Formats: sequence, structure tokens, C-alpha cells
Amino acid sequence: MTADTKIPPPGVALARGPPATCEYEASCAHAIETSLGIQGLGVHREHDRIVREIARTVDGTDPFAAVVRASQMAMVITDPLQDDNPIVFANDAFCTLTGYGRDEILGRNCRFLQEADTDPVEIGRLREAIEGRVPVEAQLLNRRKDGSLFWNRIYLSPVFEGDALTYFVASQVDVTSEKARLTRLETDREALEREVERRTRDLSRSEERLRFVLQAGRLGSWSLDLADMRFVASETFKLALGRDPGDPLSRAEYETLIHPDDRARRDVAVAECIAGHGDYDVEYRIVKPTGEVRWLKIRGQPFYGADGAPSRLAGIALDVTERKHAEAHRALLANELNHRVKNTLATVQSIVAQTLRANMSPQETRDVIQGRIHSLAAATDVLTRESWDGATLAAVAATALAPFRTEGDRRITIRGPEVMLTPRLALAFSMAFHELATNAVKYGALTSEVGRILLDWDIIDGLRPETLRLTWRESEGPPVCPPTRRGFGSRMIERALADELQGRAEIDYRPDGVVFIAEARMPDIRRPDQSRSPA
Repeated sequence: MTADTKIPPPGVALARGPPATCEYEASCAHAIETSLGIQGLGVHREHDRIVREIARTVDGTDPFAAVVRASQMAMVITDPLQDDNPIVFANDAFCTLTGYGRDEILGRNCRFLQEADTDPVEIGRLREAIEGRVPVEAQLLNRRKDGSLFWNRIYLSPVFEGDALTYFVASQVDVTSEKARLTRLETDREALEREVERRTRDLSRSEERLRFVLQAGRLGSWSLDLADMRFVASETFKLALGRDPGDPLSRAEYETLIHPDDRARRDVAVAECIAGHGDYDVEYRIVKPTGEVRWLKIRGQPFYGADGAPSRLAGIALDVTERKHAEAHRALLANELNHRVKNTLATVQSIVAQTLRANMSPQETRDVIQGRIHSLAAATDVLTRESWDGATLAAVAATALAPFRTEGDRRITIRGPEVMLTPRLALAFSMAFHELATNAVKYGALTSEVGRILLDWDIIDGLRPETLRLTWRESEGPPVCPPTRRGFGSRMIERALADELQGRAEIDYRPDGVVFIAEARMPDIRRPDQSRSPA
């Protein structure tokens, strides 16, 4: 059939022309058309004629006739000029495929193989192709003579002689196994899709949980591709670096944020990790764009490619600035505590040694040592409450004199502006107040029922630098006589305290009562405000 072949429209009577000259074409259907040269007869006579023609041409030169007869592919020829387009030829392969004998096949329409479950859409496609006299491929569920079902793939082609349609040739293949395999594949595909969907859903949930954990723990994540050195940082990490979380961050930009003094140490840690010497674990400083310095703890591990070489580093980042500050503060406190303990032990040792040199009875010696150590302990308590940053003069005085103020302010009055003492001055004043009060109980104003003590201090603004002047004044006690010798307490007050104050500390044994005056320069003393704070 050539491109100029004219096919009559559906409904127009089909006429058979004379046998065409045998011309070989590329399609099997056209080859059958040109080689057989058959005219319409009765079904069985037509079949016999086709068989004789095939037998004759097999011994001749036409190879396509031999193909039709000997082919393992089931083939039938139908005659559209007869009523209901019956089968007029069936090869042995078709008989084998269906289980029917040739006498049971010839004269019947191909639909006799159809099953109730045969796809009506595919049947419709076949009917449209037959009515339109065009080739078609369809796949139908058919039933064999023994009742077994099979999937039949049909390749239907029209055969023309000149302009007239003469036959339909249908090649058929049992694709049951293929269909079953495709069904299994489809089932497996659907199961795989469900599994992929489930795992994708689980992965999404895991990512959400991980994202929550990272954000809740303020953990940033990062990765570095060792091939192209592409650096990826999470939003939390960018925030820790002082960057906008929506802006990209390259490795070169990140490198500029690392503190210059820490880059070499960081580079060594990276090199050791890549060399296979363990995970990446290092702490270093970064400098934010604002100039603020922060500490980061970076942990990561290498990931390896198929060749066994590391291809990527990935891990987490945590801002540990507060921890670093806390560690530094703890170290400072430990050093300060060590220093304070040594000083305290030295002070206790000095108290005991000096007290033992005095000419006192064992009972008096014990009482004096206990009192002085108690005063030292009380001053230490005040400093401890203030985290050893110092203490107010009012608090030191109130604590040191508390054992002697059984009647409150009636016997001992404390007043003065709010000033802060360094830890060393707080201890020195506490010991001095204890010694003065002890002497007042033994020899001074507190030996009588009406004796009084006024502890007063103020800031002398007229002096440069500003000076704190403190006065201890006893009154209404027995007459005072200057001592014939100075004991440890007096020496500690006048010498040791004067050295600590970098000023003066003097005891005046006046007949009407002891007066103690101490002066200290204000650079060693902090004055929060000018309010007076009676204790």
C-alpha cells in the first residue's frame, strides 16, 4: 500500500480487486497482502485456499508465507467482507495458544475468547480501529478452551488490495507472565512508595525534633564540603556569630570572625580530624561584627567517600561564653580563697602567739584567744555574704560589736555614712573593734551600768585626697589611767591597722574615757551614697 492509497470511509462497500503483484514491504501485514493474492470465498474454503497458497509459496521464493505458517507467534486472518468479520485463517501457534482446534475457530469472531472481566475500554479501542481500518495494539483478558485465563496482547493490522480493504491480520502473544510480573512490580512500587512516604514522614518528624532540640539547646549546626570548601551554617549558628540568619555565610567570611590568636589552634584541630586522629573538638573565640568577643565550642566528625578519604566535616556549635566566664570567676575565687585561707591562718597564728606572750592565766588566755578568733570569724562571715567583694563599715561594726550590744543602742551607738571597705580593711577594722570592746568590758565604759560608747565616722571633704575619719569614744565609765605597757591588742590596733589604712590609728587614754581615732584615704574606700546608716 502506497501513500496514494485511498481508503473508503466506514459504511461504504468494500470491493476486492485483482491479486496484486508481490511487492515486499517492511511490515508483515503488507507482505502477507502482497504475497497471498487471495479473493473472498467461504470461510473454510478461504482457509484452505490460504493454506494452499502458503504451501505453494513456501516452496517458492516468498519467505513471509513460511513465517505465517511456521511462526511461534499466534496469528489469525479475518474477513471484514463477511458478516461479523469471521476468522478465515489461524496458524498452529494460535491453536496451541487457545487450546481450540481449527474447526472450532474458523468462522467465529475473535470475541469468542473474551471473558466477562475483559476490559471494555480495550475492546472499544479494537472496535474503533476495525471501523477506522487502522492498526492498533490492545491487551485483553481471554479464556482458553480449558477455562484458564491468559492475557493476550494483540497487534491488529488491516490488509488492502489497491484501495480496497480485504483482510485483518492479528498477531497475538501470551503476556500473562509479563502481566503478572508487571502487577507484582506495580504492587512492589506502591509498597515502595508507601514505605518512602512513611520514611519521608518519619525523617521530617526527626528533622523537626532535631531542629527543636538544637534550638532549645541553642546548638548551631554546620557542615564543610572538603572538595569545594563549601560552608553551610544553620540559623542558630549564624545568630551566635552575630550574623543575620537569612544571609548566606561563606567559609572565607567565617574565617574572618575567628579570633586571630585562636586560628592556629583551630587549624591544628581540623588537620588532626581530617588525618583520622579522632573527632573535631575545639573551643575558640570569635569576634562579632559589633566587636563583641564570644567563646564557641565546636564539635564535629568526618564523613568519608567511596575511596575512603574524608569528603565532609559536619557537627554542632555552642556558645560557651557564660561557661568560660564562670570558669574564670571560679578560678579567681579559688585563688582568692587560697589567699584568704593563708592570711586567716597566719592571722590566727599571730593572735595565738601574741596572746600566749602576755602574762595571763590559762583561763584568761583561752578566753582572749576565743574572743579574738570569734571576731575574726564574724568579719569573715560578713565578707562571705558579700562574695568577698568587700563589706560596708556599718555591717563590719555591727557584726563585731554584736556580742557587746546586749542592750542595743543604749550602751553602744554606731553611726556614719555608707562606705564600702576592701576585704583587708574589713578584717582589720573588725579585729580593732573587738579589741576596743573587750578592753571597754574589762577596764572601760562597759564596766559600769551607765557607761556608753559612740562609734562614729564621716568623710572629711576638705582634705585631699578625701579621708575617712573614724572615732571610738567612751564616756561615763570609771576614770582611765594610761597602761604601763602595751599588749598585743593595743599594738594590733595602732600598728597593724595603721598599716592597712595607710593612714593613722591612735588610742588616747583620756581620764574621762578612751578615745580611738583612725583615718584612711578614700581611694581605698568606696562610698555608694552620702546617706548616714545607723547600725
